Amino acid sequence: MRYLVDPRRRTAVVAIALAAVGLIVFGIYATLSGPPPKQEAVVYFTPEATAAQKEAVRAACPSVGRAIQEPKDRNNLAVSRAYPLRYDVAKASTADRAAVYRCVHDQPGVMGMSQETQGQ
Repeated sequence: MRYLVDPRRRTAVVAIALAAVGLIVFGIYATLSGPPPKQEAVVYFTPEATAAQKEAVRAACPSVGRAIQEPKDRNNLAVSRAYPLRYDVAKASTADRAAVYRCVHDQPGVMGMSQETQGQ
């Protein structure tokens, strides 16, 4: 403790303390004032799933409450072909999410779903 209160080191101790407080304040500000994180539920299909099965799942399981089915990607990226069905569940209730998960899991060609959070 004597090391910290030594007058010769006071400037360094104060500078380090102010830097730590500034870093904490900035972290809180960035978390609270930034955009809300994007939460998606991504449907994973079996490797054998056909394009028709994927479209059937899209048609059979539309948006439920605030679990919104995202529009089909218009690009031809490999990730868009592998995961063609996603839901925005950032504002969805637990019941909305459960209804979407239940519907999707009952469809042929579906391996499962995963929820991902981006932006934090």
